Amino acid sequence: MQSTLKKTISASSQTDLKPSEFDKIRRIVYDFCGINLHEGKQALVRGRLMKRLRALQLGSFSEYLDYIERDERGEEFGRFIDILTTNKTSFFRESSHYDYMVSEIIPKLGNRSVKWWSAGCSSGEEPMTMAMLLKEGYGTGGNPPVKILATDLSSEVVQYAKQGIYTSDKLKEMPDYYLKKYFSKIPESSNSYEVKTPIKNLITYGRLNLLKPWPMKGPFQIIMCRNVMIYFDKETQRKLVERFYHMLEPGGYLFVGHSESVTNKDIGFRTILPAAYQKIGK
Repeated sequence: MQSTLKKTISASSQTDLKPSEFDKIRRIVYDFCGINLHEGKQALVRGRLMKRLRALQLGSFSEYLDYIERDERGEEFGRFIDILTTNKTSFFRESSHYDYMVSEIIPKLGNRSVKWWSAGCSSGEEPMTMAMLLKEGYGTGGNPPVKILATDLSSEVVQYAKQGIYTSDKLKEMPDYYLKKYFSKIPESSNSYEVKTPIKNLITYGRLNLLKPWPMKGPFQIIMCRNVMIYFDKETQRKLVERFYHMLEPGGYLFVGHSESVTNKDIGFRTILPAAYQKIGK
């Protein structure tokens, strides 16, 4: 038995991802969530899915795809999507966007209720940054209701984000002021910190497929969808931007990644700085 297991694991480590298998994976992912895995992603897909082949003791990617289809509970399909759609993020990433919030948006909120959306929140660094900036902006004065919605396609990273626990390597770009004020060192860990409860309480997390119906209601003052649309084709991007437009209040803001842009000017956005747009019209 042990010999058979070793042979299976050894065989899976040498398994090639055939073009036909990669094409099927591409179709499944595109149909489910609109992400376009182009040819240059073949090695990445193989590397990420190989862990599942080993865990399930499967000898080929075709066997793995058959396994997904037979899994009536959909648990493995969820893992499959999580593995292929998890993205890198960090605190205060693309800082010009946050600088604009601090200088131009937060001071004008007054005592209005705050409703912001991090669409593609990954492991939570983006909505946590937004929450800290709002806390700083309001200071000890006004205390209006604050709701930050944070969603992601990956259920795994959403669960991680809810915990609000980060190792020191995740916090290396964090200004010392924010680290001391909004994080607590975990006593039993040598290098882990937890976001303090007042910040956590400003954020509601949920799993969301951006291509499916959206259960939440707007309007939002800010939508951040950064480094997500780069994985979609042009038509999917266009439709998504249009949906974002209708979820924003008049004068609301859409922030995208610096490798992305809002190309359909007829929708009704004006550029305020690179990768940042303001809604015009109703």
